[in-house]
Amino acid sequence: MSEAKIALPAAFALLSSLAMCASEPAAPSVPAGSEEPEKTEEAGPPPAKSAGLHSETLRLTPLEGEIESIDEAELRMRLITLEPGGHTALHVHENRPGIVYIVSGEIYNHPKGKPAERVPAGSIFYETQGYTHYIENRGAVAATLVSADIVTGEED
Repeated sequence: MSEAKIALPAAFALLSSLAMCASEPAAPSVPAGSEEPEKTEEAGPPPAKSAGLHSETLRLTPLEGEIESIDEAELRMRLITLEPGGHTALHVHENRPGIVYIVSGEIYNHPKGKPAERVPAGSIFYETQGYTHYIENRGAVAATLVSADIVTGEED
């Protein structure tokens, strides 16, 4: 299986490992317009060991050299919809490493100075220090992406 083709659970396992680096756990957030999840009673003490869990490290990206300081950095995860014909502006990832998982549809990633890359659903790509690119949706249906990156301000 190619590095770019992974299952959704594996992508989220990788993103979750980044989240564990945070100094204080945050309360779960609820998307705007959604209802709070239903609270349920615990069926007993939490399990001491995992069961039915399969985890594979797909890639480790050292953060040294990726961001200047972790002091004011935050881990951000976004659900992005890119409509047919939609695109991002050309942008550079300065101090903002990230990983993008294509949930549905497909996009074309345009790294500066290189040919466009078709990125179908189920694929991931990485945005490392200095990575300059834009993405577009050439398809007839919206593309849905999950993007997780480390931000130090109000980057978009």
